Amino acid sequence: MVVSINQPEHSTQTHDKRKLRGKKSRRDIVNAAIACIASSGLRSATLENVAQRAGVSRALVVFHFRSKTGLLTAVLKDMHERFTLGWDEELAADDSTSERIIKLLEYDVRFASEHPDLLAVWHAFWGEARGGTLYRELSHPHDERYGNDLGELLSQLSKEGGYEDIDASVVEHGLTAMLFGLWRASHLHHSRFDYEKGRRAIRLYLHKLFPAHFK
Repeated sequence: MVVSINQPEHSTQTHDKRKLRGKKSRRDIVNAAIACIASSGLRSATLENVAQRAGVSRALVVFHFRSKTGLLTAVLKDMHERFTLGWDEELAADDSTSERIIKLLEYDVRFASEHPDLLAVWHAFWGEARGGTLYRELSHPHDERYGNDLGELLSQLSKEGGYEDIDASVVEHGLTAMLFGLWRASHLHHSRFDYEKGRRAIRLYLHKLFPAHFK
């Protein structure tokens, strides 16, 4: 015979409150790390500096992330989760192939324009040796995935439109390079970065390759 023992309601509520507090403190620490890196680079994201900015103890940072590498790993994962959420929404939209392509690309440019702090952190990872190694380990699969998504849509559009001379993988490579260039421009000259100009550049590039689908 199985005896069911009900956990007291107040015990469950206490556990839930602790879980919520834990999530909030973890979120606050990641946000503090992003702020540190965005303002002063990866070297500034010491456990002490991040704890001070987050308004928590160093011990709590160690409890959640164990080390600086663990904290930087969490920052990268958090940024990709934010980007991927919007990317997947555009990818799953019930639109034509050409509309999904342009919406994905415009989302990419808009994300860079709307999140200068995250953009600064990505550039910090790309520009420092330690950060570059960690980025390649954790983020390269995400970048490949975004490229594959775009490449598949471009290949599908080539078939739909009868563009027999189009190499979708080459077009995807060119678009990815253009997007990185626009991210760089937004990072270096954010106050003067023209989101609309970036959108127009992408549309012009696509129009030259797929004139029947991009006006």
